[in-house]
Amino acid sequence: MKLILIRHGQSVANANKSVQGREEGKLTEKGVNQAKEAGKFLKENYKIDMVFCSPLARCVETLENILDQYPIKGEILMSKLLEERDFGEYSGTPENMIDWGQINTDNKTNEEMGVESLEDLKKRANLFLEDLKMEEPQKTILVVSHNEVLKEMVTKLTNLKREEEIDNAKPMVFDYDTESEF
Repeated sequence: MKLILIRHGQSVANANKSVQGREEGKLTEKGVNQAKEAGKFLKENYKIDMVFCSPLARCVETLENILDQYPIKGEILMSKLLEERDFGEYSGTPENMIDWGQINTDNKTNEEMGVESLEDLKKRANLFLEDLKMEEPQKTILVVSHNEVLKEMVTKLTNLKREEEIDNAKPMVFDYDTESEF
């Protein structure tokens, strides 16, 4: 299966360097243009059979701008498994005010603050990848999601160290062996 992963275009929170988490968010003008450019690239290079998208507004807006450039004929499905990591009460906080080592540790404080654990995020990303194995292996599938979820998927697909940051609206293409075991 050809699997194309794409993070939403730049959001207002990304531009302001604040943690967004599950907050809806809106794309900046730059983010809209990034999504349109991604749509042009995808149209020129791939025949996409199916799309999975996070239901959060910044991903839906990204997908709408991709579709503006490339009217994909295949099925389009929303999946809550693709939503961004829930940062709880840290949502809206400037990124430089976050102790990322601490927030990525399972502890009582994070639980009380409503932070989704890194382990739960990994399980959700892995469940999505496992669910994809039910699709026909010759399909080309586009996934529109978020930084934290995509970092977990890329780590799983490549067996490499977890990425620091996924670029906004930059398609990442993988040959996903649906027969493989993780």
